[in-house]
Amino acid sequence: MLQSVNSPEDYEGFLKIIAAFLLPLERVVHEFPLKTLVPDIEARKRSKDLQEDIRYYDKNWELKQTAPLPPIFTIYHSIGALYVLEGSTLGGPIIAKMIRKQTGLDNTLLYFENYQEKRKSMWDNFRMALDQSALQPHSEIITASAIGCFTAYQKWLEINNKPSYAKNSNSSM
Repeated sequence: MLQSVNSPEDYEGFLKIIAAFLLPLERVVHEFPLKTLVPDIEARKRSKDLQEDIRYYDKNWELKQTAPLPPIFTIYHSIGALYVLEGSTLGGPIIAKMIRKQTGLDNTLLYFENYQEKRKSMWDNFRMALDQSALQPHSEIITASAIGCFTAYQKWLEINNKPSYAKNSNSSM
């Protein structure tokens, strides 16, 4: 999918497609009281960066279309979904490098470069939170939720895999 991002317009379309899944997912995750399990939960909100990247290209952009999300009914489902969001930060620098190489862009990469030099410590802290004994009895639910999120995201990206995002993306998406 990223191989098709070859221009700033393609990148804008790509950002809008991922936003349709990631923004609602983050919103749902943060509706649960996670602070006792993940003390730095507020620092893990990344939707502002994604929106800022999109609004660089489309100043009046608002999310109008959203992707179908997997069921997130409990705090344990939420932790599984958060695993997907946090895990994506590990690949962010690789994606940013690809975008730079393919498009020549050197800005609007806030979402993919989130956490910067804190990336490893943020991931390590999250992994420690996952290892809490209070979560162990719920590990099957957490794992199933993470897998459900990965699967739903993959389906969304496959449905929206277009040769040129710019030609096919809805600017209001």
